[in-house]
Amino acid sequence: MTKNPLVSIGVAAVSFVVTFVVLYAFVLQPLMINDSGFQTPNASPTINPQPTTLTPARDLSGTWKTAFPTKFNIQIDGENVGYENRTMTWVITKTSSESIVNVEVTFTNAGRELVADSGYTPDVSPMFLKGTISGTRLTLEASGNYYSEPVGEFNFTSDIIDGTWHDHWELLYEQNVYTATNGLTLAKQP
Repeated sequence: MTKNPLVSIGVAAVSFVVTFVVLYAFVLQPLMINDSGFQTPNASPTINPQPTTLTPARDLSGTWKTAFPTKFNIQIDGENVGYENRTMTWVITKTSSESIVNVEVTFTNAGRELVADSGYTPDVSPMFLKGTISGTRLTLEASGNYYSEPVGEFNFTSDIIDGTWHDHWELLYEQNVYTATNGLTLAKQP
């Protein structure tokens, strides 16, 4: 039996078309041609480039206090050098934005143990922080060039604020004053 040359040509043409489609779909299409040659585009396009803030779930304005001293660990240049027990009071006031509050933080040192010559610079009381509210989440931020991250992340209800304090800054030394995870709890005062 002899092979029909047209069938062989047809099979070869179909094979060529399939190879071209696969090559186009998986190799050529993901590449973009621009003035500088081939360039791979971003793998995942940004759908919503602007972060969204949820409406605050509750009004946080008022005075909030710790019921007992809370342990704040102290690190200098990444090394544990001691701790400080603090009682805290926060006075939270509204701003013109419903998702931003001003937080005046005062604290009293109820006992401190430090390694001698640790380089620890005591935090200032009062300190004035900006609070950003999203739903039932409060993020505290300090102003100034020395702070590179939020001072605290907290969850709240109508009468409790609970979360983690993380006061990290650099000047002469890298200083980190922090609580255990969810180690700081404040209750709303009447």
